[in-house]
Amino acid sequence: MRTELTIDAVAPGGEGVGRDGARAVFVPFTAPGDLVEADVPPGEGVAHAELVRVLAPGPDRVEPPCRHFGPPSGVHAAGPDLLCGGCEWLHLRYEAQLAAKARGFAETLRRIAKLEPGAYELRSIVPSPEALRYRSRAKFHWDRSAARLVYFRRRSHEPLRVEECWLLAPALDALRDAMNPALAAARLDVREVALEWADGPGPHAGRGAAWLKLAAISPAAKGRAEALLAAVPALSGIVLTAEGAPAVVVGDPVLRHARRPDDPAAGRQRSRPDVFQQANRAANAQLVAAAVAPLAGSGEVLELYCGAGNFTAALAAGARAVYAVEVQGPSLELARADLSGGNIRFHAGDALAVARGLAREGRRFDAALLDPPREGAKGIGPVLRDLGVARAAYVSCDPATLARDVRGCVEAGYRVAWAQPFDLFPQTHHVEGLVVLERS
Repeated sequence: MRTELTIDAVAPGGEGVGRDGARAVFVPFTAPGDLVEADVPPGEGVAHAELVRVLAPGPDRVEPPCRHFGPPSGVHAAGPDLLCGGCEWLHLRYEAQLAAKARGFAETLRRIAKLEPGAYELRSIVPSPEALRYRSRAKFHWDRSAARLVYFRRRSHEPLRVEECWLLAPALDALRDAMNPALAAARLDVREVALEWADGPGPHAGRGAAWLKLAAISPAAKGRAEALLAAVPALSGIVLTAEGAPAVVVGDPVLRHARRPDDPAAGRQRSRPDVFQQANRAANAQLVAAAVAPLAGSGEVLELYCGAGNFTAALAAGARAVYAVEVQGPSLELARADLSGGNIRFHAGDALAVARGLAREGRRFDAALLDPPREGAKGIGPVLRDLGVARAAYVSCDPATLARDVRGCVEAGYRVAWAQPFDLFPQTHHVEGLVVLERS
């Protein structure tokens, strides 16, 4: 049913929300203050509608720069379900994006962690240094019929042939474009492609690397990957993977990123496109500094889910010793290559299982830092308590699992000293969170 709505706010999931009588209605591509016409499904309770057109823009609406994003005054001619499935908020003023993320982060802590406003220090959200062109890595799908790297269209697996992407760093976007004819000529059975770019000064900068997910790896596939590498001068190496097969490396896919883009003296960190790294390197440096600062001066620090060493070097600079844990694999290999020796000891294994084992052995740590994957670290509270940890920094890309685990930490005898959201993903609803815990 066609209905006129005024959008009151932006929901944590990224959609605008208005009311049709007593009914909350969520509408994508809308901004606070917009007067819109929307297709609202019949029924009662919460509704998810489709935008028909913007009747009057609100004060937080801006003109999106991308041709693949829905226009500000109406709907793409092919329908809203055929727009790019990447950005959600290119039409939303950046300050309004930050405010929506900060509200959503605080509300998640209130609702799941049971942390009421005023019961802890909630620090202001840290904006990304760049709101556009901030990604140093991205994942694409290969459209064989069009011989192009593509994104998926919104709510579908239908390919969208991007001409440019306003989230990619310019050099990464240029690498994406250069890969199209070379991949077509290589005739590899590619399913997905991840590209990464290392920028800045130094002998390892100005280089790209690729991760190709194939149907199968054969001697012929490796030869074709070598031809692909030769055809793209900006590419330094390729990692080939396929289900059930070991990875095959062609060339040198290990890149070196500046740990702090604004400070060359902070050194560089190894990365590979098949290994997790934050895509927003400048914002990541802000997050690392904030997470490590409250642990400075500690004696022994336990780092769980250390990955490729994103926080490890900064932790080691302010601690007597760091015990870093990550499952065996290329992430741990990169971290060891960068940082082994000195006051850092790496351990291979499941982070929670290793931590529980250390507690049973009677090991004690002054502080801890953990940066788990999206599913979080359920049950971490009693483990930190049994390890004698006095202060911990918990970093998370998922506020819901962060709040769940923080609740468990509070029940285990910790209090939240402070919490802070970080914007590592402008133009989307995603938000990174940091919570600092102290033993009560």
